[in-house]
Amino acid sequence: MASSLTAFRRNEDGAALVEAALVLPMLLMLVFALADLSLYFWQRGLAAKAVDLGVRAAIVADSVAEGPGLTPADSAAYWYGRPPGAPCGAGGEAGQCPVFRVVCDLASGCVCPGSSCRFGFSQANLAPILLAMRAVLPRLEPANLRVTYATNGLGYVGRPPPVPVDVTVQIVDLAFDPIFAGLLFSKALPLQATATLPGEDLVTRR
Repeated sequence: MASSLTAFRRNEDGAALVEAALVLPMLLMLVFALADLSLYFWQRGLAAKAVDLGVRAAIVADSVAEGPGLTPADSAAYWYGRPPGAPCGAGGEAGQCPVFRVVCDLASGCVCPGSSCRFGFSQANLAPILLAMRAVLPRLEPANLRVTYATNGLGYVGRPPPVPVDVTVQIVDLAFDPIFAGLLFSKALPLQATATLPGEDLVTRR
């Protein structure tokens, strides 16, 4: 009887199968997590490319924010009497040239600091920006875009657009849902990207 117990203890048949059963789930989890991570960084790369395309479209398209300083028809009296051709902000003359920063998205419209800031939101003007970005990131929706126009003190009075601005395009409220890791953690990873360029004419060529 004792010899039988000793033989049983020393018998290693099936040990490899038990070890595999213990290690395989962890190995598969690691492989799937790496696959999810690779997909996430791929999606982040697409998001970065999308905002590059979006901001290039935005600087040569009608501005999403409509109002004095951005819409030419509303901007004739927006230079505080400075003569055409004068440098904007020359000599640090703040107040001689318009200064504003307006942020536009589908949820809030166009908002900026100050009670005198009045800009309308044009979803139609958002469309060409979204179209350019969907070339690489088709699941983008209008709610995922934020466009900012901020004066940069560059250029000259009368240069189109009426006020020289930097244009920023951002991806917001967009997430990557892990395929495998999500089964364990149920947590989406944010996809965010931003790109900025100086505005050109801000007029869509038709």
